[in-house]
Amino acid sequence: MKTTHIVILVALAGFVALLGINLGKNTSTYTDFSAAKASEKEVHIVGEWVNRDQSNYDPTRDLFQFYMKDTVDNVQLVHYYDPKPDNFESAEKVVIIGAFERGVFVADKIIMKCPSKFEQTELTAVEPKFGVPLD
Repeated sequence: MKTTHIVILVALAGFVALLGINLGKNTSTYTDFSAAKASEKEVHIVGEWVNRDQSNYDPTRDLFQFYMKDTVDNVQLVHYYDPKPDNFESAEKVVIIGAFERGVFVADKIIMKCPSKFEQTELTAVEPKFGVPLD
């Protein structure tokens, strides 16, 4: 085997190893607050905004604080170090991406799930164009 082939194979093996390491670090799972607290990894949590009157935005620290209830009814204080997203109030469900830090869930990203985007429309039967029945 030529030395150039060996160098290319070694470089390719190194690239594949780095790709595997990066994919392993960047994957996060959907879970609830109690499992996220135990894992200490970045996770996705689906839930809804609760105790709306207790939410707060502190512009001096650029911190939006709110309470969220996950899919198994655990309620947790969430810190988001950015302003409150524009359509946060109208979101039916919220997905937060982040991890626990000192007993508080710190969200790096918030994704809103608005119901209007996903409403089903009524489907009706259509007559065939060529006069052939669809029995």
